[in-house]
Amino acid sequence: MATKVAPNDELSPVDRLAYGLRGHINRFSHVVINVSDLDRAVEFYENTLPVQRRERINGPAQAYRGLGIERGEFAGWVLENKKDVSPPGDFGAEFPARLMHLIQWKSPKPTGTPYLEANHVGIYRQNSLVTNLDDAYANVLANGGRPYGEPSWIILTPDGFGVTVFAYRDPDGNTLEMIGAEDPDGKIAYPGMMHHCNLNVRNLERSYKFYRDTLGLDLTVYLAPTELQPVTNGSLGDSLRNADGSAFTDGQMRFAATLMGVRSDSRSPIDVLEWAVPKPYGEPYRSPTNLGIMRVAFEVDDIEAARARLLLAGHSSVGPVETWDMGEFGERKVVIFPDPDGIMLELIEQLRLPGERPPFD
Repeated sequence: MATKVAPNDELSPVDRLAYGLRGHINRFSHVVINVSDLDRAVEFYENTLPVQRRERINGPAQAYRGLGIERGEFAGWVLENKKDVSPPGDFGAEFPARLMHLIQWKSPKPTGTPYLEANHVGIYRQNSLVTNLDDAYANVLANGGRPYGEPSWIILTPDGFGVTVFAYRDPDGNTLEMIGAEDPDGKIAYPGMMHHCNLNVRNLERSYKFYRDTLGLDLTVYLAPTELQPVTNGSLGDSLRNADGSAFTDGQMRFAATLMGVRSDSRSPIDVLEWAVPKPYGEPYRSPTNLGIMRVAFEVDDIEAARARLLLAGHSSVGPVETWDMGEFGERKVVIFPDPDGIMLELIEQLRLPGERPPFD
């Protein structure tokens, strides 16, 4: 049985500011996806997802000690939502700048394969919202994508609420998912944008408290269907395993999840998910150059202060503050650290805005 997390399980505002990063995190910054062929990956992602190239991100030969790399080099692209994405209704601001970093390691070389199982512990899939799922499915097929199955309904809550989705693999085997943005009442929910990535964890209560108390994120929605449903729901197909690694053949699945956002922003969350049937399987990537969705990054206002907050909150496995040269993306200060399951997370310091500084700054 998946660990139950009560939606109203909250800390006081004072506790949140005292022990978490809530006062330092600006936004969810980006997800890092390691690929074997950057040009091929960029073309595929632009053709099948609502994203476009923003800028190059080439890391010259240097140390990436937070990743355990004494000297490495990579080439990459930053992808963003397409320019025609705009908020529904009367929102006056654009969506939070949620980015995707496609990275091809030059040295050391890429290793391994992406997670093949939907219940593998780690960051399993990246999700996007679209308004016409059938057209998106046909487009994925036309561009050589490998869907697990046709669009299908997946139940997310005890009262039967759900969404229509399909999942597919990129050329390296990374799992991407499309979600129909129109709910049964006809309401369009932020269509045409990158949305959440799924973090499969072993103990939802433990992970929820870490992301709430240590990172300072807010619960935006708790999803916990009480009944088993066919594994074909959500087009997961046969991509599940038992905890011991044997093939899962029961045909019925169940999970619980908490979508966590920065200051209750539901437009750009992470999905922290524990599998109940079958149980979680495997361990997160150990090599930083493993092909797959490697880590998620949060932008902070002051990285030194944010790192100190992590240590104050009792999270001892925190890397040093490093400055990485990212080519056209500029020099950025970063900190690498794991969550309770060993899933890699990143803090990246915001850029100073251009222009003259006052003499007292």
